[in-house]
Amino acid sequence: MEFKFKSPKEKYTEGVLNYLLIKKEDLTETEKEIIDYSFSVLKERLEDIKLLNDEVVRLSIELANLKSYNDDKDY
Repeated sequence: MEFKFKSPKEKYTEGVLNYLLIKKEDLTETEKEIIDYSFSVLKERLEDIKLLNDEVVRLSIELANLKSYNDDKDY
């Protein structure tokens, strides 16, 4: 038995189709384009969120370092 990993796009499409109770073969070209476009928008937003989360972590570390530096100056 061969195990095939599904791409995030395949998982997304499968999830949408399961939610709507539609078979992939029954989709029109327009519906396929809508699913593809919505996946690309979702993927772009997730990448934006990741970048913003990375920035939050960086700023948190910077803030902690500044607080530590200021505490050291008080002694």
